[in-house]
Amino acid sequence: MRFDSLIDALQEALQQDLDLVRALTPEQYRAGGSGHFKSSVGMHLRHNLDHFEAFFAGFEDGQIDYESRSRNTQLEDIPGVAEDAIVGYLEQLQQMRALDDRTLNIREESEAGVEARSWLPSSIGREFQFLLGHTVHHNALIVMILDGQGVDLPEGFGVAPSTQRHNRKQISTAN
Repeated sequence: MRFDSLIDALQEALQQDLDLVRALTPEQYRAGGSGHFKSSVGMHLRHNLDHFEAFFAGFEDGQIDYESRSRNTQLEDIPGVAEDAIVGYLEQLQQMRALDDRTLNIREESEAGVEARSWLPSSIGREFQFLLGHTVHHNALIVMILDGQGVDLPEGFGVAPSTQRHNRKQISTAN
Protein backbone atom coordinates (compact mmCIF):
# COMPACT_ATOMS: atom_id res chain seq x y z
CA MET A 1 0.00 0.00 0.00
CA ARG A 2 1.35 3.40 -0.96
CA PHE A 3 0.81 6.43 1.24
CA ASP A 4 1.70 9.38 -0.98
CA SER A 5 -1.46 11.25 0.02
CA LEU A 6 -0.58 10.93 3.72
CA ILE A 7 2.96 12.11 3.03
CA ASP A 8 1.52 15.05 1.06
CA ALA A 9 -0.73 15.97 3.99
CA LEU A 10 2.09 15.59 6.54
CA GLN A 11 4.42 17.69 4.43
CA GLU A 12 1.75 20.35 4.02
CA ALA A 13 1.19 20.50 7.80
CA LEU A 14 4.94 20.64 8.48
CA GLN A 15 5.38 23.29 5.78
CA GLN A 16 2.72 25.35 7.54
CA ASP A 17 4.74 24.96 10.75
CA LEU A 18 7.93 25.95 8.95
CA ASP A 19 6.28 29.04 7.46
CA LEU A 20 4.94 29.92 10.90
CA VAL A 21 8.33 29.57 12.62
CA ARG A 22 9.87 31.80 9.96
CA ALA A 23 7.12 34.43 10.33
CA LEU A 24 7.03 34.75 14.12
CA THR A 25 9.41 36.79 16.19
CA PRO A 26 11.34 34.82 18.82
CA GLU A 27 9.21 36.58 21.45
CA GLN A 28 5.95 35.45 19.80
CA TYR A 29 7.36 31.93 19.46
CA ARG A 30 8.20 31.70 23.17
CA ALA A 31 5.29 33.67 24.64
CA GLY A 32 2.83 31.68 26.70
CA GLY A 33 -0.81 31.80 25.80
CA SER A 34 -3.54 33.39 27.86
CA GLY A 35 -6.42 31.88 29.79
CA HIS A 36 -6.27 28.09 29.67
CA PHE A 37 -3.49 28.17 27.07
CA LYS A 38 -0.38 28.83 29.15
CA SER A 39 1.91 26.92 26.80
CA SER A 40 3.76 28.62 23.97
CA VAL A 41 3.86 28.00 20.23
CA GLY A 42 7.36 26.64 20.74
CA MET A 43 6.19 24.19 23.39
CA HIS A 44 3.51 22.77 21.08
CA LEU A 45 5.89 22.54 18.14
CA ARG A 46 8.52 20.84 20.31
CA HIS A 47 6.00 18.31 21.57
CA ASN A 48 4.81 17.60 18.06
CA LEU A 49 8.31 17.36 16.58
CA ASP A 50 9.27 14.96 19.39
CA HIS A 51 6.79 12.50 17.88
CA PHE A 52 8.40 12.78 14.45
CA GLU A 53 11.77 12.23 16.09
CA ALA A 54 10.48 9.09 17.86
CA PHE A 55 8.96 7.78 14.64
CA PHE A 56 12.13 8.18 12.60
CA ALA A 57 14.38 6.99 15.46
CA GLY A 58 12.50 3.70 15.73
CA PHE A 59 11.54 3.22 12.10
CA GLU A 60 14.57 1.23 10.91
CA ASP A 61 14.22 -1.29 13.74
CA GLY A 62 10.43 -1.31 13.37
CA GLN A 63 10.01 -0.44 17.07
CA ILE A 64 8.53 3.01 17.74
CA ASP A 65 8.15 4.28 21.28
CA TYR A 66 6.47 7.69 21.31
CA GLU A 67 7.04 7.95 25.07
CA SER A 68 10.82 7.83 24.60
CA ARG A 69 11.17 11.37 23.32
CA SER A 70 14.13 13.64 23.90
CA ARG A 71 11.95 16.62 24.85
CA ASN A 72 14.63 18.95 23.51
CA THR A 73 13.78 22.32 25.04
CA GLN A 74 15.90 24.10 22.43
CA LEU A 75 13.11 23.27 19.97
CA GLU A 76 10.66 25.27 22.07
CA ASP A 77 13.01 28.16 22.86
CA ILE A 78 14.99 28.71 19.65
CA PRO A 79 12.96 29.04 16.42
CA GLY A 80 16.00 28.20 14.25
CA VAL A 81 16.39 24.83 15.95
CA ALA A 82 12.74 24.03 15.23
CA GLU A 83 13.19 25.24 11.65
CA ASP A 84 16.13 22.87 11.11
CA ALA A 85 14.20 19.94 12.59
CA ILE A 86 11.16 20.60 10.40
CA VAL A 87 13.30 20.82 7.25
CA GLY A 88 14.90 17.50 8.19
CA TYR A 89 11.55 15.79 8.72
CA LEU A 90 10.24 17.13 5.41
CA GLU A 91 13.26 15.55 3.69
CA GLN A 92 12.87 12.25 5.55
CA LEU A 93 9.20 12.07 4.59
CA GLN A 94 10.10 12.68 0.96
CA GLN A 95 12.52 9.75 1.06
CA MET A 96 9.77 7.48 2.40
CA ARG A 97 7.71 7.84 -0.80
CA ALA A 98 9.65 4.96 -2.33
CA LEU A 99 8.70 2.54 0.46
CA ASP A 100 5.87 0.07 0.63
CA ASP A 101 3.87 -0.24 3.81
CA ARG A 102 5.11 -2.67 6.43
CA THR A 103 4.33 -3.77 9.95
CA LEU A 104 5.76 -1.74 12.81
CA ASN A 105 5.57 -2.30 16.54
CA ILE A 106 4.38 0.63 18.62
CA ARG A 107 5.02 0.80 22.35
CA GLU A 108 1.82 1.01 24.35
CA GLU A 109 1.44 4.40 26.03
CA SER A 110 -0.98 3.48 28.81
CA GLU A 111 0.45 3.21 32.29
CA ALA A 112 -2.86 2.61 34.07
CA GLY A 113 -2.64 -0.71 35.89
CA VAL A 114 0.12 -1.95 33.59
CA GLU A 115 3.31 -3.33 35.10
CA ALA A 116 5.13 -3.51 31.76
CA ARG A 117 4.12 -1.77 28.57
CA SER A 118 3.65 -4.05 25.59
CA TRP A 119 4.22 -3.63 21.86
CA LEU A 120 1.23 -3.29 19.55
CA PRO A 121 1.21 -3.98 15.79
CA SER A 122 0.76 -1.07 13.42
CA SER A 123 1.93 0.04 10.00
CA ILE A 124 3.73 2.93 8.36
CA GLY A 125 0.46 4.22 6.92
CA ARG A 126 -1.32 4.05 10.26
CA GLU A 127 1.51 5.87 12.02
CA PHE A 128 1.51 8.54 9.32
CA GLN A 129 -2.19 8.96 10.02
CA PHE A 130 -1.42 9.30 13.74
CA LEU A 131 1.32 11.88 13.10
CA LEU A 132 -1.02 13.87 10.85
CA GLY A 133 -3.84 13.94 13.41
CA HIS A 134 -1.40 14.81 16.18
CA THR A 135 0.14 17.63 14.11
CA VAL A 136 -3.25 19.10 13.17
CA HIS A 137 -4.36 18.93 16.81
CA HIS A 138 -1.34 20.84 18.07
CA ASN A 139 -1.53 23.32 15.20
CA ALA A 140 -5.14 24.02 16.21
CA LEU A 141 -3.92 24.76 19.74
CA ILE A 142 -1.26 27.07 18.27
CA VAL A 143 -4.06 28.93 16.46
CA MET A 144 -5.73 29.58 19.80
CA ILE A 145 -2.49 30.75 21.42
CA LEU A 146 -1.67 33.13 18.58
CA ASP A 147 -5.23 34.38 18.37
CA GLY A 148 -4.77 35.57 21.94
CA GLN A 149 -1.67 37.46 20.79
CA GLY A 150 -3.57 39.03 17.88
CA VAL A 151 -1.60 37.07 15.26
CA ASP A 152 -3.57 36.07 12.17
CA LEU A 153 -2.75 32.76 10.52
CA PRO A 154 -3.43 31.52 7.00
CA GLU A 155 -6.79 29.89 6.40
CA GLY A 156 -6.50 26.16 6.89
CA PHE A 157 -3.74 26.28 9.52
CA GLY A 158 -4.65 23.77 12.22
CA VAL A 159 -7.62 22.43 10.24
CA ALA A 160 -7.79 18.74 9.36
CA PRO A 161 -7.55 17.91 5.64
CA SER A 162 -10.95 16.19 5.80
CA THR A 163 -12.52 19.34 7.25
CA GLN A 164 -10.89 21.47 4.57
CA ARG A 165 -12.29 19.14 1.86
CA HIS A 166 -15.74 19.29 3.47
CA ASN A 167 -15.63 23.09 3.62
CA ARG A 168 -14.58 23.34 -0.04
CA LYS A 169 -17.40 20.99 -1.01
CA GLN A 170 -19.93 23.06 0.96
CA ILE A 171 -18.78 26.23 -0.76
CA SER A 172 -18.88 24.66 -4.24
CA THR A 173 -22.40 23.27 -3.75
CA ALA A 174 -23.62 26.62 -2.40
CA ASN A 175 -22.49 28.39 -5.59
